[in-house]
Amino acid sequence: MTKKFTEEEYQKIVDLFDKFNKFNREDNMGILNPSVTIHFQEELGNDFNLINDWSEIVAIMNPRTRDGAHEQFVEKENRYFWRYKNPNVYNVFLHLNKAQGIVRLSYLNRCPLTEKEIIETGYNPDMFDKEEVK
Repeated sequence: MTKKFTEEEYQKIVDLFDKFNKFNREDNMGILNPSVTIHFQEELGNDFNLINDWSEIVAIMNPRTRDGAHEQFVEKENRYFWRYKNPNVYNVFLHLNKAQGIVRLSYLNRCPLTEKEIIETGYNPDMFDKEEVK
């Protein structure tokens, strides 16, 4: 079974490789360069299981296979419609929506959001009922 990386882990691998590989020269072997392997082992250290996950890490590092690796090895965050548990004074339930990058309460229920987005904007997910988007 292959490991599923979080979006943050994926981005850390991509950023680390791109930072190390930013000076493209003709003699640069990219992923095949032994110093890349050593550099990654030093930088990633205990954050990853380099022995078991190395093939997935290399697929994420490689710019040609990166998009496919993202689809295959990165966990997808579930998106939900969020409804406030308590109705307002008119007995109408409010929903969380995102408009122009701002998450706020609204009467409309049209924008699915992840739990991470809810927490980042300061809302408590326990105050809302959530319905998973298929």
